[in-house]
Amino acid sequence: MDHRLRFAPEILARLGEELVPHADLGIMELIRNAYDADATTCHIELKGASHPGGTLIVRDDGEGMTADQLASGFLLIGKSTKAASTHTASMRRKVGEKGLGRIAALRLGTKVTVKTRPASCPDQEHILTIDWDRVDASDAVEDVPLSISTQTCDSRSAPHGTTITVTGLRQGIEARDAERLARSLSLLTGPFGDEGAFRITCDAPEFTALSRLVKTDLLGQFEYKLVADLNEEGKVTATLYNWRGEAEFTGRHSDVARQRGNGKRDLPDVTFTAPPASFELWMFNLNPSASRKEVRFAQQNTPEIKKWLREVGGIHLYHRELRVQPYGDHGNDWLQINLRRTSNPEKRPSTATSIGRIRVTDPDSLLRPKTDRSGFVETLEFHDLQRFAKCAMDWAADQRLDQREQQRVGATAKARDRAKEAETQFQNLMEYIAPSSGDVLPLDETVDRSALESFASSASAVFATQKEEIEALREDLILYRSLATVGTSTAVFAHEALRPASRIINLVKTVSRRLKKKVTVEEYTSDFNSPIETAIDSAKTLETFAKLPLSLLKKNKREIGDIEVDAACRSIVEVFERYLGERSIKVVFDLNAPGCTVRTTIADIESILSNLLANSAHAFTRPDNPRSERIIRVRTRMQDEGGGSGRQVVICVDDSGPGITGLPLNAIWLPGKTTLDNGTGLGLTIVRDIVADLKGTQEARTHAELGGARILVSLPAQQPEGVEP
Repeated sequence: MDHRLRFAPEILARLGEELVPHADLGIMELIRNAYDADATTCHIELKGASHPGGTLIVRDDGEGMTADQLASGFLLIGKSTKAASTHTASMRRKVGEKGLGRIAALRLGTKVTVKTRPASCPDQEHILTIDWDRVDASDAVEDVPLSISTQTCDSRSAPHGTTITVTGLRQGIEARDAERLARSLSLLTGPFGDEGAFRITCDAPEFTALSRLVKTDLLGQFEYKLVADLNEEGKVTATLYNWRGEAEFTGRHSDVARQRGNGKRDLPDVTFTAPPASFELWMFNLNPSASRKEVRFAQQNTPEIKKWLREVGGIHLYHRELRVQPYGDHGNDWLQINLRRTSNPEKRPSTATSIGRIRVTDPDSLLRPKTDRSGFVETLEFHDLQRFAKCAMDWAADQRLDQREQQRVGATAKARDRAKEAETQFQNLMEYIAPSSGDVLPLDETVDRSALESFASSASAVFATQKEEIEALREDLILYRSLATVGTSTAVFAHEALRPASRIINLVKTVSRRLKKKVTVEEYTSDFNSPIETAIDSAKTLETFAKLPLSLLKKNKREIGDIEVDAACRSIVEVFERYLGERSIKVVFDLNAPGCTVRTTIADIESILSNLLANSAHAFTRPDNPRSERIIRVRTRMQDEGGGSGRQVVICVDDSGPGITGLPLNAIWLPGKTTLDNGTGLGLTIVRDIVADLKGTQEARTHAELGGARILVSLPAQQPEGVEP
């Protein structure tokens, strides 16, 4: 006697619970079936669905099914005919594969009725009814026979398609489920205005969220838009558009795919193994400055955009034109854009300020859906798809940051100069119109209208330049406020650390004296002298480190004066002496700018040199440092500025480290750019800003005479009397 495998109804129950934990996921599965059936419209209807026992109806105008297709395909669990036929008649790529999600969705209620009219014979309607209570009460699923009935209908009033009615919903659809479903429906083909020939409508009077219209017109109010493409050879190109739709930056594969921030060695460009894909990211400015010149941002509906982005924000993945969950869902930051923004916030979007999509056709099925349909198996191809998007976003952030920094560097000094010039013109006009003698001249006799117009123009220039200076200072304030917090905290901790450091030194010396009385000289020398001296030396190092920030933060160092550069260089190196000595770093002086002064503060010169010394010291600890000898050379020189307009003092810091690697040379001045695993990337930004404010220049070289990096800083100098250049 032949026997066959049988399975209990509990298997179906588990499939329903595991594959469709929420009702909205089941509805989405039925919508995907409509898409695969070549439907142009899918209509969702909910009746009394807020409580158990309600009804769900999903109706489409797709190809429908014949009785044979209904029996051999629709009712065959775990195998889908889509695997053999990958495209619909209209060449739409099918999205379903395993046939499991459909069965799980059909079990949302206690009873399901399927009515379908095939396009090949639309005057016939095939009807299948499944009573799940009866199935659940049986010993085995196959013990319950299912029948398909056929009836004739009028094809003119009832075109081809399929209607699935699920009655007796096991669970009520709660408000949060309805909101999640509304979001899923709006994002299924995307709120991007080009969804193509598949439209979803909804009739759910109990749930206003399901009837909410997606504001696709808000998409056009972006500040920047990133467009990146990954071709079949694994090469990527990217373009960054401004709010006018103008292409501001274009990147080739070598620009976009460059591996950033490694800091240990230069790596080759990435060649991606992911299937061809396109990536679009719309970035919004939700805090437009009141001083923006662009009228567009003053007129944008920011509150509505914020509300809209709360619903649909994030980067969504579209596989064969339909969205794949959970990528881009609330809390699913699958590209880590929020994390990356937190670690390096400069000019990066978040899920609250952007919406994007990655579209993948995947003709070779390189991306494999998980069994529970919750995304893709994390294969190499999937990880490379993520890496493609991350590289594109990194590239866009670099372009925006570089643009911002070019505008910001020296902006304060330039705005100050323009304000001074405008103020002078303003004062001249005031003197002309109302002389200091007090004799106000009659306007109709001595002052022509052009003078009044010039007066008004100059007054406007004064106010405009002051506004520019304020904006430039605000940019600096944002950058340095965090540094001020760090500096204040460091000073407090340093002050508190001085007392225990001194106490440790005194206690160890006391122990040493008492030991000398208890043991012989030989025993003390062999057993105790070395650890005691090491402890004292370490405590002194701690004491020195505690004094360092206190020294740098002294109030008198922030007073403006004529600072002698050579003396300031020696002074700051002395402060760092123990720190450098602990690391076996030798500092060599070549100071040849005697008596040369710069009009600034001691703090400015110390900030420049201390950051350069710290960078060189860190470079020696990198694993790619080829030399055991650690040397830093500090050199100063006087030179002509060029064009005979003045004199410059040049501060040059060389080291014998590995040089500048892991970052482009021009990127080292940008905030957040660092080759150190735990670095802030702000040291050289501070150097650059101080130099710009002093109207100087800075230059970096990858390698110099000592083998390592070279940084040169040129500052306007005051010519010392009696000193020959």
